[in-house]
Amino acid sequence: MTQSQLHPRTRAARSGRVLGSIFVHAWLALATLMIIIPLLWMILASFTPGKLLSGVSLIPDFSHFTWEHYAYLFTYKSQSTQPTSDFVASFLRSLSVAVLNTFVVVIFSTMAAYVFSRFRFKGRRPLLVVLLLLQMFPSFMGMIALFLIFKSFGWLNQPLYFVTFYVASAVPYNIYLIRGFMRNIPMSLDEAARIDGASNLTVFFRIIFPLSVPILGFVAVNAFMQPWLDYIIPSQLLTPGRADTVALTIFRMTDPYETLMYNPLNFMAAGLLLTIPIVIVNLLSQRFIIYGLTSGADKG
Repeated sequence: MTQSQLHPRTRAARSGRVLGSIFVHAWLALATLMIIIPLLWMILASFTPGKLLSGVSLIPDFSHFTWEHYAYLFTYKSQSTQPTSDFVASFLRSLSVAVLNTFVVVIFSTMAAYVFSRFRFKGRRPLLVVLLLLQMFPSFMGMIALFLIFKSFGWLNQPLYFVTFYVASAVPYNIYLIRGFMRNIPMSLDEAARIDGASNLTVFFRIIFPLSVPILGFVAVNAFMQPWLDYIIPSQLLTPGRADTVALTIFRMTDPYETLMYNPLNFMAAGLLLTIPIVIVNLLSQRFIIYGLTSGADKG
């Protein structure tokens, strides 16, 4: 059948699909450009000599490229007694906070979600409502109280204790997220394990936890990224220049009052290096985000 012999409705439907496909691909191409162009400009800026953003060309000139900004990040020490540069030290602090935060958030959130999804007890529903209400208030509303708590416990200028705040702010949302996933895991798996003499902890660690890996991968990635991207909390609980996280360190590079560190092009280089651990974790966690892991687990 030739094109001229097609029914008018068939031709209209085919034309509509073609136009729709063109629109979707054009939109995806535009969105891709909106992401890639700023990233490419940031890369160019990190290799441009000097301190002025106005000196960054939209067209790369490889003859003027320099590594001076990256060299600065790995060599500059505000105090000569430091074993590493300011950027490396702050990077390692943020990395330690991120790793600890990921571990604690995943364990606390998963165990709490297991209780809410598998057990019925008095006050269960009111507790779920309270957890939901807690998400309505931004975390910085309690900044004064948080500062007083850290001061009274002697936790100021100690970034590792930020984990207590990060966990408290992340667990309520994660409980709802993981609980919804666990409710899709057949209860018959728990019952079969208990018939064989398994305790609640055994059921959790040997059955529920492994089957929840897909959603836990998502939770772990979010928990890992939180300390890297947080500026508000460290800026209030840390004295600048003493125990900075990486967010504080790179912010000082954009502050004109920080005469020794101010250089927006150093900030561009630091921002690119900051993305490395986040990108690595996201790539490694891709294989865990598979929601079909539990399908067919009840058969046998």
